Amino acid sequence: MIEIDGARGEGGGQVVRTAVAVSAAIGKAVHITNIRARRERPGLAAQHVAAVRCVAALCDAAVADLEIGSPMLTFRPGPLRPARARIDVGTAGSIPLVLQAGILAASFSPGETTLEITGGTDVRKAPATDYLANVTVPLLAKLGIRVSLDIRKRGYHPRGGGEVAAVVGPPAKPLAFRVEGPGRLSSFGGHAHVVELEADIAKRMADSAARELRSFPAPVRIEESSQPGLGPGTGITVWARTDHSVLGASALGERGLRAENVGAIAGRELAAELRAGASLDLHAADQLVAYLVLGGGGAFTVRSLSTHLETAMWLLTEMTGVRFTIEKRYGLMRVECSPGR
Repeated sequence: MIEIDGARGEGGGQVVRTAVAVSAAIGKAVHITNIRARRERPGLAAQHVAAVRCVAALCDAAVADLEIGSPMLTFRPGPLRPARARIDVGTAGSIPLVLQAGILAASFSPGETTLEITGGTDVRKAPATDYLANVTVPLLAKLGIRVSLDIRKRGYHPRGGGEVAAVVGPPAKPLAFRVEGPGRLSSFGGHAHVVELEADIAKRMADSAARELRSFPAPVRIEESSQPGLGPGTGITVWARTDHSVLGASALGERGLRAENVGAIAGRELAAELRAGASLDLHAADQLVAYLVLGGGGAFTVRSLSTHLETAMWLLTEMTGVRFTIEKRYGLMRVECSPGR
């Protein structure tokens, strides 16, 4: 049994999601205590329960203390198997965060896995679904992991109602990812979306983001969409395709924040990543590192070590014994790891 202190590092739901996914992948039970102990509302929230249920469905895990508000959790995985899991977060909790755990575990299943999640597609303090589809999924493809994503319906705080389906597989042992720099920039993509709001808002976000990126020598194409849903919401994700990587950034609309400002926030963040010359953006780094540890190993560079990345590295060291080498090079942080399985 691996013992994990959930209050370490970032101290949030990331510890729970990553721990149970890695537990399923390596076939070792895990006991997590002090879950979200420093949060205003400590213990498991609905989206954390949903993520654990998602992973448990892929390996017939025995789970103890899986309830909202619980400060601890025991997860005993069985063998991973091809499966179809349908999970309703029950709130506007983040679908991408549930999928992060599910896709990581499913990547080590012996067959194809289908995950259907209902909840929030675009919520604060979580990756946007468009980021998952257009940054994370292409990066996983570079590791040999095939994931297809279908964004069926958007859902925002507080009503949720979003629906996303992911198909993972057929399986392949993750390849090494050793990318010291992104390489030549080839193009920009993006998606500005609105639900139950004027379509012009999406155009204003897209135009503003594009202005922030036009100084780079690559074409910019940002799509716009407007659709019905349970409640109003809006957001934008932009991404840059390079020879060796994909980098991205997102921003959500909010009451009192002009659409032009939302687009500019996403555009400026992506521009900062490109100017830094890192091979992964700040958000992709903490998502990808577990695949490198469980698969072929590798190395990457980031602008800085985020709290989420530091937490992921600590957790992976505790669970697999992997050793990380970290050094500063030309203003970037270079992270290297060897396979932990």
